[in-house]
Amino acid sequence: MGRWSYYSPLLIGALLVLSLADQVRQQIAPAGGPLGWLAVWAAAVAFGVHCQVLMVGAQGAFAQVLPVPRGRSIRGSAAAAAGWLLIAWCVLAMATLLLGMEAVTPAAWTVGIAALAALLGAGLVYAWNIPAAVEDFGAERPGR
Repeated sequence: MGRWSYYSPLLIGALLVLSLADQVRQQIAPAGGPLGWLAVWAAAVAFGVHCQVLMVGAQGAFAQVLPVPRGRSIRGSAAAAAGWLLIAWCVLAMATLLLGMEAVTPAAWTVGIAALAALLGAGLVYAWNIPAAVEDFGAERPGR
C-alpha cells in the first residue's frame, strides 16, 4: 500500500468539509468574519484526522494488522480488538457531535463518555501489545 492510498482518507475527509464550507461556517461561526473561515479549516483538519483514524481502525479490525513505529506491527486478535474500539470511537464521537449540536445534552454526555472509554480502551490494547509487535519486512528494507 503506497503513501497516497494510505493517507487518502485524510485528504478526502478534509476535502469533504471544505466542499461544504458555507454550511459548516454558518453552523460553527454564524457571525462570520475571518474566524469563521479559520473554524472551517480547523473542522476540515479534524474531520480529515477522524477519517484517517477510521481507516486505521478498519485496517486493524478487518486485516488484523496495526502499524507500530520502526517498521513493526501488531497482528491478530489484539489488532482486531484495537481496530474495533477505534471504529467505535469514531462512530460514537460523531454521534456525540450531532447530539451536542441538537442540544440533547444528557445523551451527548452519555455517548461522549462511551466514546472516550472506547478511545481509552483502544489506546490500552495498543500500548499493551507494542512489546509483542513483530518486525515487518526487515530483510527487504535498505539500510537495515
